[in-house]
Amino acid sequence: MNDSARFDKLRPLTMSTSWPRAHVCLVQPAGELDTTTAPVLGEYLREQTATAPAHLVLDLTAVRFLAAAGVTLIIDALRDDHGIHGRLHLLGVAENPPVERVLDLTGVLAVVPHHRDLEDALRRIDDLDQDN
Repeated sequence: MNDSARFDKLRPLTMSTSWPRAHVCLVQPAGELDTTTAPVLGEYLREQTATAPAHLVLDLTAVRFLAAAGVTLIIDALRDDHGIHGRLHLLGVAENPPVERVLDLTGVLAVVPHHRDLEDALRRIDDLDQDN
């Protein structure tokens, strides 16, 4: 496991990374994703996915605020843009009303696979990998 804490002057954002499978990068940000912290997470995602994993699982369980900049970052990750690699999957959405509401209103939930938990995500990833 690789842990990192990065802080701006007002809002801390912590991030941790683990690899539940060799080709699956799991990133867990905690804090607020806004115009100040989203670029920090973006850089962290670029670093963590530099080896181009097949899948990137972003666990939003501990994100307590999601602004437009955070949504943009999720879209960048979905598109495999700006050096963020891996097919995107989301966790921690359904149990997190502030995040779920924003992603639903912006239409992101309609296009990004989101899962109940890591076990469910890994099952779906296995299915996708078998299909390819």
